[in-house]
Amino acid sequence: MLKNIKGVILDLDGTLVNSGFVWSHIDDEFFGKYGMEVPPDYTDKINSASFRETAEITKSLYGFKQSVEEIMEEWRQMAAFEYANEVKLKEGALELLKLFREKGLKIGLATATSDRFFLPCLKNNGVLEFFDAYAYGDEVKRSKEFPDIFLLCAERLGIDPSDLLVFDDVERAHIGAKAAGMKTCAVYDEYSAFQWERAKAAADYYIMSFNEIL
Repeated sequence: MLKNIKGVILDLDGTLVNSGFVWSHIDDEFFGKYGMEVPPDYTDKINSASFRETAEITKSLYGFKQSVEEIMEEWRQMAAFEYANEVKLKEGALELLKLFREKGLKIGLATATSDRFFLPCLKNNGVLEFFDAYAYGDEVKRSKEFPDIFLLCAERLGIDPSDLLVFDDVERAHIGAKAAGMKTCAVYDEYSAFQWERAKAAADYYIMSFNEIL
């Protein structure tokens, strides 16, 4: 899997870290605050969408009267503490980052999550220094289903897309990364387990945990 590549691009939520509980709690609290239950297909509708796109989808589909900016700020306030203090690396993630370094691979992060969240999260987990480049959802106009965020990360890494391997837990990201000309590996996560078979089918490789590589 790691042969003939010069770098890797990792997703954050559900791939590098166990963070599904954060957004699950926020969804429950946010919808509950307005007398609603979280729609059963909500997670599938917003997977791989940028932070802004998620707010736009939520507002347009479910009739919230706040502006997109107001919805986003409410979510930011709810999530900031969790990412800075409670979100932890997945098993084997630190060792995998060390392995990439030992092999001389450059490491990028491509995430729909705001830098307000992912930077404190990486710092708190002691892995910020492993990353050579970042690209996040607010910097591109389209979701991970399109190649934009992956191409931006590749450009910042200074590596041709064909020499990169992307790790992500959701199907749409594999579609976007492969459209960018990259190889991909699906990573199992319990919060996106409902689409695991689709993610596996869309990817070049798949793993249940990082320990399979280690």
